Amino acid sequence: MANRLDQLLRMVDDARDEVIALTQELVRIPTVNDGTPESGHELAAAELLQRSLAEDGIESQIFRSAEHRGNIVASIGSGSGPRLLYMSHTDVVPVEDESQWTHPPFGGMIAEGRIWGRGAADMKSTVAAQAMALKLLQRAGVPLRGTLALASCADEEAGGAFGFGWMAQHYPELLRADYAINEGGGWPIRSGGRLVYPIPTGEKGRLEVHLRIKGRGWHASQPWRADNAIYKAEEVIRRVRSYRPQVSTAHDLFRHLDTLAGVDGPVTDETIDAVLEQIEARDVNLASMLRAASRMTLVATMIHGGVKSNSVAERCLVTCDVRTLPWQDREYVRQELERLLAGLDGVTIEVVETAISNQSPYDHPFRALVEQATRDALGRDDLAFVPGLTVGFTDSRFVRPLGNVTYGFVPSHPDDDPSKSGAHNIDESAGIESLLAATRFHVALAWRTLGEAS
Repeated sequence: MANRLDQLLRMVDDARDEVIALTQELVRIPTVNDGTPESGHELAAAELLQRSLAEDGIESQIFRSAEHRGNIVASIGSGSGPRLLYMSHTDVVPVEDESQWTHPPFGGMIAEGRIWGRGAADMKSTVAAQAMALKLLQRAGVPLRGTLALASCADEEAGGAFGFGWMAQHYPELLRADYAINEGGGWPIRSGGRLVYPIPTGEKGRLEVHLRIKGRGWHASQPWRADNAIYKAEEVIRRVRSYRPQVSTAHDLFRHLDTLAGVDGPVTDETIDAVLEQIEARDVNLASMLRAASRMTLVATMIHGGVKSNSVAERCLVTCDVRTLPWQDREYVRQELERLLAGLDGVTIEVVETAISNQSPYDHPFRALVEQATRDALGRDDLAFVPGLTVGFTDSRFVRPLGNVTYGFVPSHPDDDPSKSGAHNIDESAGIESLLAATRFHVALAWRTLGEAS
């Protein structure tokens, strides 16, 4: 059985150029999602995937949630037994200023061992890795005792209303699975001479807060006769900036800081900030992730006020991003804001929930399969694993209610540099070795879960 898996992993290595080429083709399709229903144009990416899968005799279906918005679903296997779902999205965020990019954002160019372009990291390299896993397993004629499904959907960057959210509403049977793998984590952390991979089993919730400030307008030549809404917003922003959230170390992640960060002894709500200061001195990225995992975040992200330069603003809107812990719902956020802004006249609060915090169990047999597939993919047995929490939100929230045990985990290569991925930033890129590692991981996970080894 081990020899067969070794053969499959060698097939990935032999298909190196094919995996790279598919990623490049996907990056070159500008599936830019600016949040409007008519943007995205993910149908072109879905059609590319459909053609690629068909080359190996894999049938697929494309479901249009709008004119140019395509969601593709494909599967291989016996149709009986367990069902494993590979999840990804094909839309990307906009490019604000192309002149700042070293390489064209939709060129898919190769340099420095990386594929450069918008969406290379988030998440077209994973789209390609998952599709290639199905193609190579089909090409090898691997008998699966269950079903391996792939769903690559639209609109994740704007909330999923035309993607996984739409599919879960209209075709839940196609997304329902025993297990699922999606984005959300996969960068290793070096601790105590070991490589530690957190496996995110859940994610924070996301809400958007609109703080509307009402004043009194007047001609700008006599500003003392006005009640300037922009000036009133200054105090609102000051209070938002000074907000100190409740700290919580309830997540299982904080029971494993000895392995993850070499922290001795238990960590509590009262001691976590001091511990984070120690961790930050040697690993800024890890400390930042742990800080986000231990508290709700509230940050002002947009402000709009006034209608003309010679008129004092009567109204002003401050928009805030909020990421919540599992036990913090919309009402909790509203109560916190009412307390924070108490005593301010002319301020109204609107809380819009985008994603509810959700999670799958860490203590589950699927975890062992994910861990072993990671060892297989990287060819290493000296890896450690701990529970993790995705501090953003993903499409996983649409399939966990269907009963899917879902982990947000695609392991990157240990020698890759996470600071170069640049997701949502200029010069976004994906390391080729991580792309191949991801492909090997998806092949190995299917083999471990559904193949002869299972």
